[in-house]
Amino acid sequence: MFEKEIKTKIGRSDTMGTQEYLLDKAEKKGIQKGLKTGIEKGKREEAIAIALEFKKMGLPIADIAKGTGLSIEEIEKL
Repeated sequence: MFEKEIKTKIGRSDTMGTQEYLLDKAEKKGIQKGLKTGIEKGKREEAIAIALEFKKMGLPIADIAKGTGLSIEEIEKL
């Protein structure tokens, strides 16, 4: 009865078509990938900011690299 009422109100079944399903799935996958990329970028920016502060404090570059996960070369360029 519910399905019949929906079909009457919207003029079609409430079942999602194959194309709609695939588009919805692709959109969700894209959003997840974008979030993951954004989080990774944010973590890197945070590591760089921390490395800069440690460098200003005069900590050894090897220790900064170990603590932040950045390479010695990256820290030397800061």
